[in-house]
Amino acid sequence: MATFIRSSAFSTLAGILSLAFGFAGSVIVARLLGPQGSGEVAFALFIAMTASTLVGLGLPNLLLRYIPTYDRPGHPGGGLARVLLPYFLVPTVLVAAGLVAYALWLQVTGHVTEHAPSTWAMTSLILLSYAIASLSESAARGLNRFAETTRLTFIGCLIQLPLIAIGGYLFGVAGALAGHVGRHLPQALGLWRYIAQKPDPGIVVTPKMKALGRDSWFSAAVGMFIWTRMEFFFLGLYFGTTEIGHYAAGLTLAGLVVQLPTQMLGGLTPHIGRHHDSGDLDRIRLTYHRIMRWLSLLILPICFGGAAIMGELLPLLFGPDFRESVPMAQVLVGFAFITALTTVPTIIIGACERSGFFVYASPITAVVSMASFALIIPEGAGLGSAWARTAVHGLWLTWLIAFCWMRLRIGLNVKDLLLIALAALVCAAVAYGILLEIQGLVGLVLAVASAALVYAIALRLLRVVPHNDVVALATNLPSKLPRRLSDLIYRLLLLVVPTRRSDD
Repeated sequence: MATFIRSSAFSTLAGILSLAFGFAGSVIVARLLGPQGSGEVAFALFIAMTASTLVGLGLPNLLLRYIPTYDRPGHPGGGLARVLLPYFLVPTVLVAAGLVAYALWLQVTGHVTEHAPSTWAMTSLILLSYAIASLSESAARGLNRFAETTRLTFIGCLIQLPLIAIGGYLFGVAGALAGHVGRHLPQALGLWRYIAQKPDPGIVVTPKMKALGRDSWFSAAVGMFIWTRMEFFFLGLYFGTTEIGHYAAGLTLAGLVVQLPTQMLGGLTPHIGRHHDSGDLDRIRLTYHRIMRWLSLLILPICFGGAAIMGELLPLLFGPDFRESVPMAQVLVGFAFITALTTVPTIIIGACERSGFFVYASPITAVVSMASFALIIPEGAGLGSAWARTAVHGLWLTWLIAFCWMRLRIGLNVKDLLLIALAALVCAAVAYGILLEIQGLVGLVLAVASAALVYAIALRLLRVVPHNDVVALATNLPSKLPRRLSDLIYRLLLLVVPTRRSDD
């Protein structure tokens, strides 16, 4: 647990950096290009990320799970990653070349679409940088090199923001997309560290590894219809890029919640994998309970409180042209915790080598997802899409939790989650009430500060947080943190612990 907490701290820092800079970039794009330009950028990113999932063939997840076994001390980097690289590069390069060819065809023929040839060309570069960066990051995380990923993330963020601003101002959509290429470039170049050396002769891709990669890829490919922005296709088909831009504004805010657990839990797969290999089911249960509680403590007040203040917050950030985005954003942000919480049981199932579950569960959910979008979006537009997305993700979370509970014998502490939700609802009610009386920036500041204080008091009164959780967090923070900062974090965490509860 100590190693996992330290690695999660670095991973969380990287996630916060990435989300903060990415969000700032979205605000800049919205201010420079308006709803239509924002919609074009969002659609290009959707194409690049979707293509990356398809060309990845499940290899990043395979590398994350098994590189600790093969590239252990005495077998330095360059082993498993280099063996897998050819399988990864061929489809990636072919798809990127196809996007460039399409851009050239548009340029030569003069065919007019909503997206310029330069947009498609930049989309191909985003695909290359993001796909290779994903492989590099999986290798680093699998070997517990989270300080490295944090450093490269920070460098990428420093490149991203000025490129978005300057590129968007000078060259519009294509220029803004250049910033997203720069964001992933440092991590992509870091792959060289893992493929530079000749592979060890003992490294063999076993049938079990192939099964994990195949199942992960199939699940991810089908999951595109559940998790990615597949609704963009229907919104663009029926309403155009402006509606996509309004919807993307809410989805960007929701992404601050949804993406953070992925960054925070980068070390969970190898951690659970080790306990699974040793048959320590009790340790897996303890980790599952704690992670679900910690995530809920963090994201539920953000979701409920965010929905409560959205009417003031979104126009302030993105501009008055995005005011009609507010209802969509309230739904997307308010229920974003559903998507965020699915991260934990998904990792548990994969690390316990039960990825076969996704082979049959993902297609069923994908069909439900696509049917929901196809039926609801033509009439409900962006708001209907938000509700459809929420319902589908709720169904998926319920299925994941049930599988862990019934098949893996890993239950869920429902009582704690309900108490946390109650505290978060009280927090949101306070924020909403203040904004009814005081509008604008002053009202927002007062609402957020008051809601945070009320949330801490509610947690203490409801006795949600076990003392053991606080001790585990505080005593296993990265050693590079200053002692005074570690002590301050410990004292702040104790404020929400009324007694020495130690349920777990």
